[in-house]
Amino acid sequence: MINKSNLASNSAPALATERLEYDEAQRLTELEVEKLLKNAPPLIRRQTSHLARATGKGIRARALLTCAMGGDGLVSHGAVKAAAAIELLHLATLVHDDIIDDADLRRGIDTLHIKFGQKIAVLCGDYLFCLAFDLASSIPPQETDGDKPGGVLPSYFTEICLGEIGEFSNTGNLDLTEGEYFRIISGKTAALFQASFHAGFLLSDEPPEAGDLYIEIGKQVGMIFQLADDCLDFISSQKKAKKPVLTDCRHGVMTLPLIYALQADKTLRGKIKNGLAEQELKTAVLAAGGIEYTRSKIGEHWSTAKKLISVLEAENKKTQLELLLDKAAAL
Repeated sequence: MINKSNLASNSAPALATERLEYDEAQRLTELEVEKLLKNAPPLIRRQTSHLARATGKGIRARALLTCAMGGDGLVSHGAVKAAAAIELLHLATLVHDDIIDDADLRRGIDTLHIKFGQKIAVLCGDYLFCLAFDLASSIPPQETDGDKPGGVLPSYFTEICLGEIGEFSNTGNLDLTEGEYFRIISGKTAALFQASFHAGFLLSDEPPEAGDLYIEIGKQVGMIFQLADDCLDFISSQKKAKKPVLTDCRHGVMTLPLIYALQADKTLRGKIKNGLAEQELKTAVLAAGGIEYTRSKIGEHWSTAKKLISVLEAENKKTQLELLLDKAAAL
């Protein structure tokens, strides 16, 4: 059973009305995630404590906290809870992704299923999903008007699951089109970024009509993040990425660099069907211009996001969101 006392750690009356500087909110978010992982029920505490050993960049949590900033530049403790919930949701998807991909390394440490076994890893991922939704639902209702973050997250997670299923069902599909690929990643990756921006907006003092703008910025940042990750799978090293590289081609995942290369090099399809080593495929994708084309698409989404951010009335958020945008696009 999920420990409700842990979820309520930031809801004491003395803290309920206290507002936080952005850096402090970010620090508290990291502490909240670490505490929840290390204080999981004894049955899975070894597993969740292992996950706590290596944290990610927290770009989704940072996006949520930025969007949650009020006109005074401060954020609420409810935003910290929502940001921690987003990070736990992301971590849960990674646990399950690693099982599907049979990955042995994530964030520089052994993946959960490699260290503890597949069955307990699946159950641990399920626990993290439940913990995230429970945490989001614990945000005091007086901190939001209308929709609550805990109420909007499930619909985004549905999109994530459908995107993952779409990717899996197209494993090895050399006929996958660019349009189909973008529909897959809009759910698989962009939906969680949209959820981060949407939840943050709901915890801010922004007018209701600004909601769609924040959601669209989140989508653009998410698309950029996935496109950059697709490039890094071909051009990065395991040491730098802190996870295996060339895993997409190893598992037959169709990404944009490969989709473009198949269109540009009409001989590549036959070579793949006849069996092509990973390094040979990498060389072919680079030679066909797959990375350059994907980078051009990153540039298009970056420009769109940049324009959308410039429309925001909240001047104190623009710089932070532009930094997040550049971080997502960095290769």
